[in-house]
Amino acid sequence: MYLKQIDIVGFKSFADKSQIVLSPGVTAVVGPNGSGKSNIADAIRWVLGEQSVRNLRGSKMEDVIFAGSELRKPTNLCEVSLTLDNSDRHLPVVFDEVTITRRVFRSGESEYYINRQPCRLKDIHELFMDTGLGRDAYSIIGQGKIEEMLSTRPEDRRGPFEDAAGIVKFKHRRKEAERKLEDTENNLIRVDDILAELTQQLAPLAEERARAEQYQQLSDALEEAEITLLVVEIDRLHERFQQATAAVSGQQAVRDEAQAALAQAEAAWREARASFEETVSQVEALQQRYVRLVEERQRSQGDLALIDQRLEHLAAAAEARQTRRIEQARELEDIEQELSHANTALHEVTEKLGERAAQLNEVATSASEERKNVLTAEIEEMSAELIEVNHRAASLRNELKMLAEQAASEAGKRARFEQDQARWQAQIDDAAAAHRKLAEQVVTLEADMERAAARIEEHERVREEAAEAEATTVTELHRLRAEMQAMQARLELLRDLEQGYDGYALGVRTVLQQAHRGALTGIHGSLAELVHVDKKYEIAIETALGGALQNVVVDREADARAAIHLLKQRQAGRATFMPLDVIKSRRLREGDLDSVRGQDGFLGVASDLVDADPVYRQAVEHLLGNVLIAASLERANALARDLQYRYRIVTLQGDVVSPGGMMTGGHVNRKGPGLLGRSRERQDVEQKLRELQESERALIERQQLLREQVSQAQQARFDAQKDLERLANERQQLQEQMRQLEYQQKSAAERLEALAWEAEQLQSGSDAIALREQTAQQGLVDAETALASLTEALAAKRKELTELEQRLAEAHEQVTGLRIEVATLRQEREGLRVRQKELANRAARLREAIAILDIEAQTAATEERDLRQEATSKRSGVQSLFDAVAEGEQQLELARQARLEREATARQLEGIAHEARQAVAREDELLHRAVVAAERADADLAHALQKMGDNHGMTYEWAKSRYPLTGSVDDLEREVQSLRRRRAALGDVNLGAIEEHERLSERVTFLTEQRDDLVEAQQQLERLIDEIDTEMANRFMETFRQIQAEFAHAFQILFNGGEADLSLTNPEDPLTTGIEVVAKPPGKRLQNLNLLSGGERALTAMALLFAILRVRPVPFCVLDEVEAALDEANVSRFAQQLKVFAAETQFIVITHRRGTMEEADALYGVTMPERGVSSLVSVRLADEIDYETA
Repeated sequence: MYLKQIDIVGFKSFADKSQIVLSPGVTAVVGPNGSGKSNIADAIRWVLGEQSVRNLRGSKMEDVIFAGSELRKPTNLCEVSLTLDNSDRHLPVVFDEVTITRRVFRSGESEYYINRQPCRLKDIHELFMDTGLGRDAYSIIGQGKIEEMLSTRPEDRRGPFEDAAGIVKFKHRRKEAERKLEDTENNLIRVDDILAELTQQLAPLAEERARAEQYQQLSDALEEAEITLLVVEIDRLHERFQQATAAVSGQQAVRDEAQAALAQAEAAWREARASFEETVSQVEALQQRYVRLVEERQRSQGDLALIDQRLEHLAAAAEARQTRRIEQARELEDIEQELSHANTALHEVTEKLGERAAQLNEVATSASEERKNVLTAEIEEMSAELIEVNHRAASLRNELKMLAEQAASEAGKRARFEQDQARWQAQIDDAAAAHRKLAEQVVTLEADMERAAARIEEHERVREEAAEAEATTVTELHRLRAEMQAMQARLELLRDLEQGYDGYALGVRTVLQQAHRGALTGIHGSLAELVHVDKKYEIAIETALGGALQNVVVDREADARAAIHLLKQRQAGRATFMPLDVIKSRRLREGDLDSVRGQDGFLGVASDLVDADPVYRQAVEHLLGNVLIAASLERANALARDLQYRYRIVTLQGDVVSPGGMMTGGHVNRKGPGLLGRSRERQDVEQKLRELQESERALIERQQLLREQVSQAQQARFDAQKDLERLANERQQLQEQMRQLEYQQKSAAERLEALAWEAEQLQSGSDAIALREQTAQQGLVDAETALASLTEALAAKRKELTELEQRLAEAHEQVTGLRIEVATLRQEREGLRVRQKELANRAARLREAIAILDIEAQTAATEERDLRQEATSKRSGVQSLFDAVAEGEQQLELARQARLEREATARQLEGIAHEARQAVAREDELLHRAVVAAERADADLAHALQKMGDNHGMTYEWAKSRYPLTGSVDDLEREVQSLRRRRAALGDVNLGAIEEHERLSERVTFLTEQRDDLVEAQQQLERLIDEIDTEMANRFMETFRQIQAEFAHAFQILFNGGEADLSLTNPEDPLTTGIEVVAKPPGKRLQNLNLLSGGERALTAMALLFAILRVRPVPFCVLDEVEAALDEANVSRFAQQLKVFAAETQFIVITHRRGTMEEADALYGVTMPERGVSSLVSVRLADEIDYETA
């Protein structure tokens, strides 16, 4: 597998769509600093799922979207796609090509795709898991990140090794197994809690079951007698209901007529209202269109003004350009004229030079012949002595002339030496002054460095304090969350008990569950759910209510009948209902209450100690309104005596004094909260959980604040460290400048010493020249004396010699003049040629400038023509917009008038509908009264029928045929009273204890089996984690040993010698051990990594990277300027190693080093022809090399 193609659009500086087509081998991405070449590495890291904006060299995710430039607007999204060749099925998918795409919008939304199909970020991570690729893998080494492989803590170096060992997938599986194990343990705790709770309930339920069976026998006998009495009552109530129903039918007809009139009025009003709302919508639409047209007109006017300004600018520029062109044309004309004159002069000089050269040859030739004859005559006539004297005199004159020239030259040199000495002394003084100034700046910088170091220490102290406080907060947060977890488990247990209606009889539980599902209506809930009691009174109220806690509160008797009917159909037990429309309060007589109020031990009436919604107050008072609460059994007995044993009195301990004096008491086996206590405990747990959650939020906020403080302190320390490094760099630069100034001072001083020595040598030479001049002058005098003597002796020959010398002198003067004239003409010709070239160059430059001005003029004329056309179009559009705005304003005014008219019509019809509603309301009131009377009769009948169904589970017709009245009604009523007294003597009985005991036993058995399954699952998960740990340890150790060997080999190759090794900080624990890196470059002792130079550290990190790649090759590897710190020789070795590894791994190298480029198979150049926008240029070097070889 290899990276086949990269598509980038809108990512950072790549505003336009850019495509990089890659092949196996080494691809180098080059370009100047700031051109955006590192953005390619960021794009690859980003599309592979990088979520840290800091790793992408930004501050927020929006920074990766092209932010615009001077000429371009920002884009609203960016997208990067990587296309991989998967023909070897390296990735676990069936496609030969896999394209990974990531897209982000400026609004913050992100999208991920695999082969253009939407996916999750998790899917991308899983796709590349254990492939060596991914956001944190060692396949992408960012700019300046190569040394981080060595700079991190030993434990933090495990990442690349784990990737190479292929255990990332195992770590993921282990984390999943740990999560499942934690869930299993939590479920086990929860099941244990439920089992403990249910086990506590089993023992008291067994006792209650025995009493319930005796209670049921008495109830059956009592039910038969009550059914017979109830049949007689239903016959009477049925006759009254028929009379009330006839009255309702008559009133219903009158009400229907009023309702029809109301429907007609409301229909007319709704139609008018709809028409009005439609008009309002039209007005809003027209208003929006009008505003849009006005805004568009303003924009067009603004655009037109900008075009006019541009035209004025173009006109001014054209005028200035024309002026420059005229000036340059005039200058060109002058130059061309001057060039013509120069050409003419050059031609004339060249012809004249030819003539003078011919004359010189002719004169020189004749002078040479004549001089030969003269010399022959002179040799014959002059003596050897005269020749010798003349020669000596001429030599002395020449020597004197030469000595005079040397003296003048020495004087000039002395003057120049004095000037050089002054100049070098000035340089020394200037360098000394600059050195003193730099030294002052160094002192200032060192003071700033001390302050920066102090700031670093202060920020580090603040960071450590904040980090310590954060650790304390995390500990407290963990403790708090553990407590919350326990409370949450308890709350879920209580909610499960409530939602499962544990502790309720089968019939009650069925009714409540069906009401929750919506199968029954009008059900408020059980009495235990609807009332709230202080914990102090829980036992007393639960004792007072007994089985009535399970009474179901309903709206009406009809709702109760429906529920009873459902219980019968499903044979789901029995329940007692309290219809709110018929239930009546029962209260103590005021005199009796006054007689006990204020007595010691009297705590109040039971109904007054219960909190409930006012709608349930009558139901509460029905059951507890005549029940008193006493502090103790002794006080209960005293109160009962005072009240003549007319009321039921309950103590806080659950003892009961019944009407008539009967007492019930003893030990209550309460291993858990009752129905009332369960609701109260749930509320207490919820309140405690809310308090814990509030504390958790406070701790999280504190943790976040401390984390921000740590981050801010780290950032401040980093900034201070950067300031310190910057100051150190500035000090180093200043010190370097000071060293340069010191070198300049030293060089200038040495030059001054050399100049002084040369001045001494010049003085010595001048003295020698003066002495030689004196000697030569004396010799010349002697020679001239000898010549005078010879002249007298040779007087006869002098005349002839003089004539000869005159002729020779004339010829010599003529030759000399011609030679001077020829030299002058040659110099003049060279000057004219130079001038001719300069004029030609100036003329060419002026012609080029004029051509550029002409091109600019043409471009400006085209732009002006386009702008004028656009202005004409804009003016036409503005006029059209003026017309459209006027038309829109007129339409808007008409729509507003229509809206007012329709609004008035709607209000009028609404008044008519209101009157019709009042008429219907009056008829409804009359109908309601008739219905109430009928419902009351029906309710009484239904109550009796419901009582028949609720209490006895049969219909009236069946009961009338099955239970006929055989005796008198009075005898039957006495039998009922007797049965009730015997049943009451049993005390509080839980009628659902039998079914509840059976159900609870079954649930305990079921939960026990579940617990065994959870324990087995827990053991399996623990074994799985152990197996995963063993596999990861084996793989890690095997891979580590391979990398260890390869690292030593790669280190020697890159360093051309040396030693390197890897070691484990804790070999006994391969899953957490850190990794130490030891390096010994050639010629150095074994030393800490921090003591290595930057280049050595980078080369060591590269050796480690190559070792990992040798053991676990990756499909492709992205390196961003990793060799920046290396010298040329090491760059070459690094590049050669890239070429070696390219056989198995594709390399994309971002570089600016020549050695890396030379080894690359392909080059991509990143340029920025437009400021802020990057573009690509590619060259396939392998193809170029093949072409050149061919």
